[in-house]
Amino acid sequence: MDEMVLKVQQWANKTYQGRSGFNSITEDGHTGRGTIRALIWGLQIELGISSPTGSFGPATASLCPTLSVNSDSTNGSVSNQIRILQGALFCKGYNPGGFTGTFGNGTKTAISKFQSDAGLAVPDGIATPMIFKALLNMDAFVNIGDPKIREIQQKLNRDYYRTLFEPLGLIPCDGIYARSTNKALIYALQVEEGIPEPNGSFGPSTTALCPTLSLGSTQTKFVSLLQYALYFNEYDPGRFDGVFDQGVKTAVTNFQKFTKLTADGAAGKQTWASLLVSTGDKNRKGTACDCITTITPARAQTLKNNGYTTVGRYIVETSRLSKKIKEGELDTIFAAGLSVFPIFQYSANSLSYFSATQGAIDARRALVAANNYGFEPGTIIYFAVDYDAVDGEVTSHLLPHFQALHNKMKGLGGKYRIGIYGPRNVCSRVSKAGYAVTSFVSDMSTGFSGNLGYNLPANWAFDQISTIKIGTGDGAIEIDNNIQSGRDMGVKKVSFPTSIPLDDSYFLAEYRDAMTEEQIKLADEQLTAVQKAKSLRSPAKALSIVLEYDSLITNLSRTYSIRKALIQCVLMRELCTEGADDTLADGLVIQYYGYKKSYEAWDALPTAVKIITPAPTPPLVIKEDASTGLGQIFAATAIDSINFAIGIDLVTDRVYDIDNWKDMDYIWDKLRTDNNFNVSTCALVLIRAANKVGLSRDYYEFGEAETKSAITRYNGTGDSAVNYGNLVYQTYLLFEKYNKIIREQAVE
Repeated sequence: MDEMVLKVQQWANKTYQGRSGFNSITEDGHTGRGTIRALIWGLQIELGISSPTGSFGPATASLCPTLSVNSDSTNGSVSNQIRILQGALFCKGYNPGGFTGTFGNGTKTAISKFQSDAGLAVPDGIATPMIFKALLNMDAFVNIGDPKIREIQQKLNRDYYRTLFEPLGLIPCDGIYARSTNKALIYALQVEEGIPEPNGSFGPSTTALCPTLSLGSTQTKFVSLLQYALYFNEYDPGRFDGVFDQGVKTAVTNFQKFTKLTADGAAGKQTWASLLVSTGDKNRKGTACDCITTITPARAQTLKNNGYTTVGRYIVETSRLSKKIKEGELDTIFAAGLSVFPIFQYSANSLSYFSATQGAIDARRALVAANNYGFEPGTIIYFAVDYDAVDGEVTSHLLPHFQALHNKMKGLGGKYRIGIYGPRNVCSRVSKAGYAVTSFVSDMSTGFSGNLGYNLPANWAFDQISTIKIGTGDGAIEIDNNIQSGRDMGVKKVSFPTSIPLDDSYFLAEYRDAMTEEQIKLADEQLTAVQKAKSLRSPAKALSIVLEYDSLITNLSRTYSIRKALIQCVLMRELCTEGADDTLADGLVIQYYGYKKSYEAWDALPTAVKIITPAPTPPLVIKEDASTGLGQIFAATAIDSINFAIGIDLVTDRVYDIDNWKDMDYIWDKLRTDNNFNVSTCALVLIRAANKVGLSRDYYEFGEAETKSAITRYNGTGDSAVNYGNLVYQTYLLFEKYNKIIREQAVE
């Protein structure tokens, strides 16, 4: 909490509450968009703007004052404007020496420091409208990224601030290459080209005026901009001095090789375009394409005649579009000498589509679809992200989605590899996380926030840059024109579909009576007289509880690629054998942690109070842990299993500490009181058990020996656990008998 920011918030609320729709802000001492918006709102009120918006637009800029040490702070409105300026400085991390409403040397010094950080050549300490606008936003002007990028940002501000002010304002100097920096560079290029009204958009006029620069070029300002652009694209020219030397030529050549341009080391129009806009030269002809149109013999010939060698086609479709590969179409494509790469997309066009659950579902759907077409092992399937996902959405939704997709595809045997289709940032982040091997980049969406200001992914295979129509008559076809890197050349043949593991499906009520009869009979044979006598419930009741959680167990099975029967059989056994002794053990653990909480509360009392207040008495029997809940799981076992699952990226949670009694109490209580948590943890304990006995993560491939080993380790070690494994495996087989029938019925 910053005391001065708090003071600014309190002043803004007190001064402007009830005026022109002003909304009060949270007084928490933390700079945020609400605080900045409130200061802009206050400034607009002081400027006499009739309908304040809290957004610093052209009207605010045109009326905004220039403030300096000569400003008349005796004028109430001017004094408030100075306070707004000082408040903005505090929020930005600059100390004006006080929140006084008087423009003194402290305010001048703070502004001068900000001007220097922004790269301005004359840090005169005068607050012009440009300075107001730069202060009243959330941009950073101190380095939090790459110092060389910050140097470039400062140079762009210094040399082009007059051009930048009206459309952009001063750009951040935070060392992070992003949208505003990219646009500023295009503005600067347009200024040097002599375009009368620069707009920051790389269009035909900008392209036409781009100079061709090569070794020894004397157009130093253009060369400097070229050096900036190369560095932004992660090709370091060595320096930013406007000299086209061998270092610049090498950087240009390497960039051209990466983007599949003619690698001659000379920066012409195509090189400028590829450096500054996601499509590059959108008139450039690629050798790959993708389309929703069926490839007929005539269309295949059109593609071949136009230099295309690879075509992307869909393996699934929606009710809205009939776009998937038709019967015989692959033969037509291969007969024309073309290769094909498969694309998977149901909708994938909004944030709401993406989740870990959907990712696991998509993996199975894609596996079944690609296998039915006969695509061979190792084929890359491109999964679509067909909307402008912002960076926060990549973190919150897309990474979990592709993590689950990746894990599920691997769990189903790993027949196919995963590629990603989407904007640059999405492709790069998903690929860097290890969830995609290659990228199919939707670069023709130049306005996407995930494209502008981001580099072409290092693993790009296809770069989609334009939609074009080619051919005539029966051979006419509309395609998306793609540049091909060579990382994926598509496939030139398919084989017969193979047998693949299938996901378990939800239980069907029509099998309940038959399975209940068999489970009761098996339990009666397996349970001893003592176990039957002490059990809290009948086998029929135990089975009804297992089936009550069928939806959860099914989803756990699909998410973790583990057979339902493995979870069901241990739950069934534990529910059948839970007795009064388990209830007693639970009571002792509850008593112990109740004592721990009471003692902690007593220990926190003041010393004088503790002298007259006796400490809680510990229980006669100390029991810190016990198997509890539906799956009869110990807290220590649960923590070990959860932490393991976190370590292999199977779940997202915080790491728990077995030696911390509060963590133990929290997990044990959840196991006892939260049945969903207990069942979910049961699956993780089985996965950890498989790991402890050295089994692979291909749980679907487990045979009898592996399944018995995992069940045995769930119960522990030793002869008793081995006997448990042998008995419970029979229950596994019975559940699996019906699960198999149901999943085979569910195959489309």
